[in-house]
Amino acid sequence: MIRRAVFPLLCLWVALALAATVWAGLLVWGAARDNRAIRDLAGGRDVVLRDGADPRAVHARALYLALRDRPQDAEAMAPALAGAAPGLQSEYHYALGNARMRMGFDRIERNRIDEATALINLAKASYRQALRAWPGHYDAKVNLDLAMRLVRDMPREGQDGDKDPDTQPRRLWTDLPGLPRGAP
Repeated sequence: MIRRAVFPLLCLWVALALAATVWAGLLVWGAARDNRAIRDLAGGRDVVLRDGADPRAVHARALYLALRDRPQDAEAMAPALAGAAPGLQSEYHYALGNARMRMGFDRIERNRIDEATALINLAKASYRQALRAWPGHYDAKVNLDLAMRLVRDMPREGQDGDKDPDTQPRRLWTDLPGLPRGAP
């Protein structure tokens, strides 16, 4: 009786061991593919990530896109970083903010003030998200301060809707006071 039960249990044990070996092999293959993608992105070559890629690989691709002033493409990767470590999330939002600040400075130099104001406001939002993820992120604090100096967050008169917009005087000054020079 025991001999008859041993053979099926032994077959079951071998099948489970084989399945565990295949599963571990797939995990190692996926990690190697993610590491290769990170190396390629760090070397300046764009790659397409596999489905279910490691958050560090997603972070590397988002940084690659943000450094090349493609924040819209990098923003599409936010859901994949939702469960990542706070440091990765903070660096992701910091990189998005930096990309928008660079684009904003470019618009300022071309005297396209309204576009620059919108980009700087988006950069401020990204820096705030970076600080929410990791409150001690010093560079995000400094860049948020710079962005706040560029475009101030001040309440506007008449935004409450009590007054008729036709009788309001036109705004003569822009929200963008000028490009700050020097240290904060």
